[in-house]
Amino acid sequence: MKIIIGLLFCLVLVAPKAQLFEQQVWIETGAKYNLTKKLGASLDLTQRFGYDGLSTFFPQVSFRYKVSSWFRPSMDYRVILSKSLDGTYSTSQRINGNLQFYYTKKRLEAGLRIRYQYSFERIGAAYDSEFDQAWRIKPSVQYNIKGLPLTPELSAEFFYNPENSANGNQFNRIRYYGGADIELEHNQRIGIGLYLDQWINDVPRRRVMYSLSYAISIANPKKTDEKRSRNLRDL
Repeated sequence: MKIIIGLLFCLVLVAPKAQLFEQQVWIETGAKYNLTKKLGASLDLTQRFGYDGLSTFFPQVSFRYKVSSWFRPSMDYRVILSKSLDGTYSTSQRINGNLQFYYTKKRLEAGLRIRYQYSFERIGAAYDSEFDQAWRIKPSVQYNIKGLPLTPELSAEFFYNPENSANGNQFNRIRYYGGADIELEHNQRIGIGLYLDQWINDVPRRRVMYSLSYAISIANPKKTDEKRSRNLRDL
């Protein structure tokens, strides 16, 4: 684990630091627990590191409800600490409302997540489009390889700004993801992947994120019917 984290940091340090090209390392850890057969809760922690160290840090608590095998709505609440332009950290809060749809065919699973995010309490903080209100539409596909505890995944997430402003009422960013999850014993999972943010309809800007995640599902056989744990991106 230490070797993997070290390699991710090296990729950030040696890359060219162009003004409109950014790189970060994202480290995520999380755990979830099934309160009932239909209702689950999770807690995860995300740290994002850039050229100048820790740039964003946030814990998040989530509740999800299994309506059916193909539909799970959920709600997230997070407190965000982000580094401002002057090097100090400001706080904000966010609420996410999610509609998650699944289609499974043997080892192949396709998903669609529709999210509305609402952020507040950023008085006096430097502007950062990462924390705007937004609609986010994310189709994804993953495949569980037979005989291996490995699940590759591809996704693309489209950000829509609903605000009535100069850059509002339009799609302003696409986030691509490619990676894989490795299932371990005792309902544990490690994920390694690469994100690419591409801003559109604005000043050209790109951001690459090297992601390392760890999740554990605290099993309760009497209160769950899920066959396998889902990764942090599904929480």
